[in-house]
Amino acid sequence: MKQALLKRLKKTDHLPMLFVGSGMSIRYLGLENWKGLLRKFARLAADNEYAYEMYEQQAKGLDCKEGLLPKVAELIERDFNVRWFKDEQFRESRDQSADEISRSVSPFKIEIARYMSDISREHTPEYESEIALFKQLEMRSIGGVLTTNYDNFIEDLFPSYTKYIGQEELLFSTLHGISEIYKIHGCCSIPESIVINEADYADFTEKNAYLAAKILTIFLEHPIVFIGYSISDPNIEGILKAIVKCLSAENLDKFKERLMFVVRAKDGEAEEISTYSKSFEGGKSIEMTRIRLKNYEPLYQALLENQAKYNAPMLRRIKQDIYELVLTNKPTSRMRVMNLEDDKLEDVEVVVGVGVLADLGQKGYTGMTADELYADVVLDNRDFDIESIIGQALPTLLSHNSNLLPIYKYLSQYPDDLPEKVQAVQDKKSFDDLLSNTIKKNRRNHPCRQDSIAALRSKFPGAKCLQVLPHLQEKNIDVDELHDFLVHILTDNPSALSTGEQSFKTDLKRVIRIYDWLKYHT
Repeated sequence: MKQALLKRLKKTDHLPMLFVGSGMSIRYLGLENWKGLLRKFARLAADNEYAYEMYEQQAKGLDCKEGLLPKVAELIERDFNVRWFKDEQFRESRDQSADEISRSVSPFKIEIARYMSDISREHTPEYESEIALFKQLEMRSIGGVLTTNYDNFIEDLFPSYTKYIGQEELLFSTLHGISEIYKIHGCCSIPESIVINEADYADFTEKNAYLAAKILTIFLEHPIVFIGYSISDPNIEGILKAIVKCLSAENLDKFKERLMFVVRAKDGEAEEISTYSKSFEGGKSIEMTRIRLKNYEPLYQALLENQAKYNAPMLRRIKQDIYELVLTNKPTSRMRVMNLEDDKLEDVEVVVGVGVLADLGQKGYTGMTADELYADVVLDNRDFDIESIIGQALPTLLSHNSNLLPIYKYLSQYPDDLPEKVQAVQDKKSFDDLLSNTIKKNRRNHPCRQDSIAALRSKFPGAKCLQVLPHLQEKNIDVDELHDFLVHILTDNPSALSTGEQSFKTDLKRVIRIYDWLKYHT
């Protein structure tokens, strides 16, 4: 299944965008669906076991211009707001919401936002392995996320992404189409942005054509993976309907390779990839790929293997700087522009230097330090040129560092023959070669040898963990836990590799070499 998904993803040259619905929050946070959420708040509004059914019956007797559930939400909100201002059970919440009250924010939305914010921190243990894989998509595997969810699950896992909340921000902001989260139905961080009642949906529908035009370019440039939605979800239907109006039948045909809809396989259903067609008025239809899965790990693994060369947050920053330069003619502090006469433009060759590459362009890869390699293996933020690392840097650095360097990250990305010096080091490496003779002698009887990294971190401070960690059995070292530990150390102390006691630096570098071997060695 993973290889079939990867083949689909590779049919376009752009990173996919994820369109995330409530099914993901139900799966990973244990949240209710829309009807379940309204049922929960109906009981708070009416203090009645059948409160939701009461409101639903009332709604069915009214004109539901935006559908049944927005009307039900409107009725619940009306009664809930009255009770919220009077009932003693909401006193503490009222005290904490003075700012929102002064802005006339609906108490109904205040409480939904508070509920969503609290539950966003509580991941469902059953799906921790899926969540860990999903978190890894942030840097190089997706272009961004569109979502109708109110909770903070996505932004908590993708902290480097820029978030846009509601239609207003989307319509009046400069979108760069990468490393961004578009929360089109609002967010619990801004209660008044939440789209839930009939008036909210009427306003959303009125602006939907403008929103569709705004994100149409994203749909045209990127594959779109819908996850956590029903194929018949009215939110998706509304957006697709607006897009269908903008495109000819010929251009709609180009969409079929770009739209992928993930659905959960029910008991007894087989996993499969098939074609699904959705028809709209005017005789137009959209074809998409339907992916039926029992769990989402194969999808996330395929996305992880379909990586871009550069990380998404860095590319967004470059696009933002270039956009500002073109718009204002004023370079940012991260960009410098050389003056040229107009008549010389045909002779110009453009050179872009990003981060460390700008410095390396001056000093060359032969001037790199071992510390730069160690940091990049953990943080993956330097965007080194692999051919230059292998051909120029490693032969020299290995000689100067007793052949003790983290090299497998770079070897895993290098398809050609290795330089003789690098090949010799690769050929003789095993896990035990990463350890000193003293560690190999003591690890068999070490009291912590059966521990996990999480157990070590609960027992010892960071420096002691680094010292003890190489004594663990290889099978007990979880690569993701090890990575989190090393990121924590280097984030808290960016100069950890170059300053401090020699024993600490030695232990840290040994553990990074262990991570490099476990993560990338084949």
